[in-house]
Amino acid sequence: MSRRASPGSRSHVARTVQLTLACIFAFGCAGYHVGPVTKRNFNSIAVPVFRNATLHPQVEAQISNAVIQRLQQDGSLRIESERRADVVLKGSITKYERQALRSLRTDTGSPREYEITITVRVEATDRRTGETVLKSTELEGKSDVFIGEDQQSAEEQALPLIADDIGKRVAGLLVESWQ
Repeated sequence: MSRRASPGSRSHVARTVQLTLACIFAFGCAGYHVGPVTKRNFNSIAVPVFRNATLHPQVEAQISNAVIQRLQQDGSLRIESERRADVVLKGSITKYERQALRSLRTDTGSPREYEITITVRVEATDRRTGETVLKSTELEGKSDVFIGEDQQSAEEQALPLIADDIGKRVAGLLVESWQ
């Protein structure tokens, strides 16, 4: 003797499932909202060329451009000139370090791989009020470099990668968690 569910109990189960799913969809996204995660009273930023305190020329232009590109990709802040922006980001390149990682077995005095680290210090100020929006913060960008015949060329090829790494970190600080 098999026991079958009555048509009334099936519809009760179906209604219960529907009600449960409706509650999950209605209340599951109750805290979700569209827009920036942080509240801020500005919409634009200026990124003047970073100051270069190292002996490596042209690093400042690549890093400044990488920060601007990352901010443009994010889209939360509009890039403006210094006199029109709500906030001004000041940055300086403080260190350029090269550390040997690997050498030839036959010649330990001649490294074949380096890690290049560039350190920057950034600070953002509200141009209108003078208030510090992002306190002075030090960040690093790194990349490994394999040396072929020409060390300088190898380092120049790594610079855009390091600049992009720094740009990503600076943009993350500015957009995600103002301090």
